[in-house]
Amino acid sequence: MTKTLDESAQRIADRGREALLERLRGAFEEAAAAHADVLELDADMLERMIHRAVDRADGLQWRRALATVATEELDIGLGEALGHPAVARAQEIVGAPSYEEGLAAIAQGKPPAPGESAPEGAGPDAGSEKAGGGAEAEAEATDPARDEPQAMEIRVGVVHLEGLPEVEGKGDLKLLFAEDRLDVLRASDELVLMSFAWSELRRLEVQPGRARMLRRRAARVVLTAGRRRGSFEARGVDPEELGQRLGPALAKVDAEA
Repeated sequence: MTKTLDESAQRIADRGREALLERLRGAFEEAAAAHADVLELDADMLERMIHRAVDRADGLQWRRALATVATEELDIGLGEALGHPAVARAQEIVGAPSYEEGLAAIAQGKPPAPGESAPEGAGPDAGSEKAGGGAEAEAEATDPARDEPQAMEIRVGVVHLEGLPEVEGKGDLKLLFAEDRLDVLRASDELVLMSFAWSELRRLEVQPGRARMLRRRAARVVLTAGRRRGSFEARGVDPEELGQRLGPALAKVDAEA
């Protein structure tokens, strides 16, 4: 059993860095495009920034990437993968920072860890005349980790798909991932319609939404509480990015399961 676990962990670790690179690459490229009018980066410079960001990645970022690999290697869901022993062992193998310490820092509202700092290499000496003296400040805006919440209070606009009659037909909703619970809110005034303690949830997953199948961005949030299974869709949201934001919440459900 131990040998099988170690072998799985090694396979996950072997693919971990590339998985993290891919996760950050998409976010960096999107951010660079959004700031193209004030920050000029060629492909080589952008790639160097991405590799530096991986070198400074924190335990949460590493765990998310390793868990993504584990979903393929072990044929399990992302929520289960985040807490799987093989993934924890893989994190030790790659020498990544502690996942648990990263969660604790977020829960305590501490500033981002060094792995979440702005990427280097985009200052005035980077060779961009367009960027000028303000390039470093603009480079900070291209770091996707700067958008990560520093405390466990994450709001996501959604619509209810199925499974929970209490919110059927209520229109636009919000999911509030708080420190001790998951609330379903009415979007207009944030009235709490339903609330689940983390101990009530058996599973919490982020999947591609229906609109995603039609080449539009959408993420589906699926929760299981006892024998109940409800699903919501966040439109205009990339499921990978939402899954990364909700890493602490997914980990809480795993810890209670």
